[in-house]
Amino acid sequence: MPETARVVLLSEVNSKLGSPFLDMLHHHPLIDLAAVVTSPPGKVCDYFVSDDQQVDLEGRAERLGVPVLRPRSVNSPDTVEALRAMAPDYLIVGNFQQVLKADLLSVPRVTSVNFHPSPLPRYAGLAPFYWMVRNGETEGAVTAIEMAEGLDTGAILAQHATPLTGRETALELRTIQERANVLMLLDLIPSLARRTLTRVPQDPSERTYFTRPGADQYRLDFTYTAHKVSCHVRAGYRHPGAFAQTPEGETVTILSVTGGGPVPDGPPVPGLVRTSPEGVFVGCRDAWLRVLTIDQDGQETPAQAGRVLSDGRVLSASAAPERKGAPV
Repeated sequence: MPETARVVLLSEVNSKLGSPFLDMLHHHPLIDLAAVVTSPPGKVCDYFVSDDQQVDLEGRAERLGVPVLRPRSVNSPDTVEALRAMAPDYLIVGNFQQVLKADLLSVPRVTSVNFHPSPLPRYAGLAPFYWMVRNGETEGAVTAIEMAEGLDTGAILAQHATPLTGRETALELRTIQERANVLMLLDLIPSLARRTLTRVPQDPSERTYFTRPGADQYRLDFTYTAHKVSCHVRAGYRHPGAFAQTPEGETVTILSVTGGGPVPDGPPVPGLVRTSPEGVFVGCRDAWLRVLTIDQDGQETPAQAGRVLSDGRVLSASAAPERKGAPV
């Protein structure tokens, strides 16, 4: 009989990564899924709160007959002992937002594995899909690491490249990363079952670390180049969206832009709006960008149909307003 691995899955209750991980681990013949640990009641991962299709990891696990734990703190003594009693070989972590401390990391008989959506050691930390798009990356990857007490510092167990065009939105990149992580888990399962993981230490000199983007990180600055502004707009898509403000203090959330094509006469003026039969344009440091869509009353709307981008207005990077929504 082939060897099997007994695992516990840790993921957020509304995670678009946790759901396919659950299905794969439950149905795979080399895996014995002991339990799912997910968000405490009333908590969700804000990456997914604005998605049209929502996930209920708890409900899905219960329908499959998999026990579910929803502790307030995953590191509480009661939770650690409950998981230890399950005698897992591995903790499998995919999009789980609580930090696992030493006592919990000592529970599995083999190790804990985290599936991270970036080419570690680059883009350690939170929301790499935002930062990679913001920085115009054209080479991506997802990485499975052995968990240590440092954040995203453990040895690399597997890494799958995800070639990029450099024109993806954050939502598109997040989806690419989710699919790549699912395929990487599938590839890694035989090694988990055989206990034959290959460990490659991360090079700390290559490490970059990013925090969760706050409201200020979505504020557009048109004194930057058109390329940089375009990356910024795509990094904000779809929620909460990159924004600027009119002289009257009204917030304009810009969802998509493009360069090239017919543009207004004259050199661009940063933040200046020009309208013509060809479209709505905004000036950047070195070029005009055509504004394709904006957010109006929660809907993605053609810029020409919007109310606030009138000819001659100047958009500015004013203080970040209070806005609902979350990264992507």
